[in-house]
Amino acid sequence: MVEIAQQACRAAGRDPRVSVDAGAHMFPCTSFWQAERPGDLLISNGLATMGFALPAGIAAALHDPNRGALAFTGDGGLLMALGELATAAVLGVKLTVVVFNDATLSLIDIKTGGRDLPGGALGWPEADFAAAMRALGGIGLRATDAAGYRAALAEALAADGPALVDVRVDPGSYPAQIKALRG
Repeated sequence: MVEIAQQACRAAGRDPRVSVDAGAHMFPCTSFWQAERPGDLLISNGLATMGFALPAGIAAALHDPNRGALAFTGDGGLLMALGELATAAVLGVKLTVVVFNDATLSLIDIKTGGRDLPGGALGWPEADFAAAMRALGGIGLRATDAAGYRAALAEALAADGPALVDVRVDPGSYPAQIKALRG
């Protein structure tokens, strides 16, 4: 997903700063995004802050309006900072938000390591973040496969203001990805 985003940015002639918050998506995002200059990839100190990517992306877009920003967030992190979508829309920042939507706190679920814990605490009904973005004044798009993701990214990156791509992902792939990246 990250490589597709970087290819889409190049194809659109965009060079955004990238922000990433904590979650299972953080490992592939920080491992595969090819930052070329200092400050190209923004992550929270200590790699443990959900909800960081959206406000950091807004700040990056305000700091350098010509570059704009690309925020990679999980659905849990976006739920924590959902009101910031209204801020992005009101300010009209050049920001593309990619939310990895799996309706669960995947990284925390992985970290439970098969312990016998009560079920249901880490998941919720799947949210329609694209509809939320549209309701708040931005462009909201959904993707359920790689082709849809590419098309939605192209449309989002062409926008002058904030756009969100709500990407439905299968959380089953995260444990193997994290094991491969962490060793």
